[in-house]
Amino acid sequence: MADITSNLLEQVQDAVADKAALNLIGGNTKHFIGREPVGQAVSLKNHTGVISYRPSELVITARAGTTIAEIQAQLAKNNQTLVGEPPAFNGKATLGGSVAAGISGASRPFWGSLRDAILGVKLINGYGEHLRFGGQVMKNVAGYDVSRLQAGAFGAFGIITEVSLRVRPKSESTTTLVFECDAPSAIRRMRDLSVSAHPLSANAWYAGQLFIRLSGSHSAVNSSAETLGGEVLENQDLFWRSIRNFRHPFFANTTQSLYRLSVSPSAPHFEQWGETLIDWAGGVRWVYSEQTLSSLSNTASLHAGHATCYRPLERTSECFHPQPDTAKRIHQNLKMAFDPHRLFNPGRMYSWLGQAEALGDNSQ
Repeated sequence: MADITSNLLEQVQDAVADKAALNLIGGNTKHFIGREPVGQAVSLKNHTGVISYRPSELVITARAGTTIAEIQAQLAKNNQTLVGEPPAFNGKATLGGSVAAGISGASRPFWGSLRDAILGVKLINGYGEHLRFGGQVMKNVAGYDVSRLQAGAFGAFGIITEVSLRVRPKSESTTTLVFECDAPSAIRRMRDLSVSAHPLSANAWYAGQLFIRLSGSHSAVNSSAETLGGEVLENQDLFWRSIRNFRHPFFANTTQSLYRLSVSPSAPHFEQWGETLIDWAGGVRWVYSEQTLSSLSNTASLHAGHATCYRPLERTSECFHPQPDTAKRIHQNLKMAFDPHRLFNPGRMYSWLGQAEALGDNSQ
């Protein structure tokens, strides 16, 4: 893999000399998120392979182009799995892309996100330096913030080449129960269940049905299922995969912009938005809306959250929750520290994060 790394370093050095933007691509499965990518494509698809895996220590290190499907298959041999249930997107999603996008599945409120599991990364910065941050063990706290800073940054700070992750054992037993109820009732029930002793691993609601997933020991799952009642969902794995991979029928609408609101699980149901899918035990509300991002962001802020235009119809406007001036300055300073020439995915998250002149102007 030395040749591939050398090629990546050369591409960065050439981009510095040419003042050219670089569009970082893994499996290109999340191309629809954020503003329109710009720049010369830099592919990580050949930078693959598991570097080390220590099942007894629950730690795996892999190159950024390694697919989520390949990593999950490796972990499954030892009855282990990735934290956060990152989507595999038909086997094409890569580890680096999954970290950069910061997407996690329905278990996020109960078991943590992919970001929470990051122990360390290797990164090529805008100076053409190949740096290591963090480590492979929990006690190695040096660089933790820098490592996890890459999660959800959409490649703004550099090219992720390797990631070390904490993994988790698979649950002994899993079952999903289905209940008929409206959205307000579902939100109340999810909130009540979240403080119960039941072994929850996912809660979601759509079209009058509440889905409750239980995961743990056989005895705990069976006992809770008997107490809660409901109908057992057949093919439950297909259902939860359909949500995290955006294959669920709800996501088929391509005539409106798709918004994701991350809010307090106790936030009320927003009836004015029509068709809604609720995930993360009430903490995520997927909606289609003709409203502006600014309007939806205001609503989300009222409920301790933020909004993202996840799949915009047009990709020149802002897609992520507006930032106050202080937060903008922090983002811009980080961009300058890691990528002073504005090479990596400029403007993919925010237009002002791709503009060098914005550094001297807090009003941007």
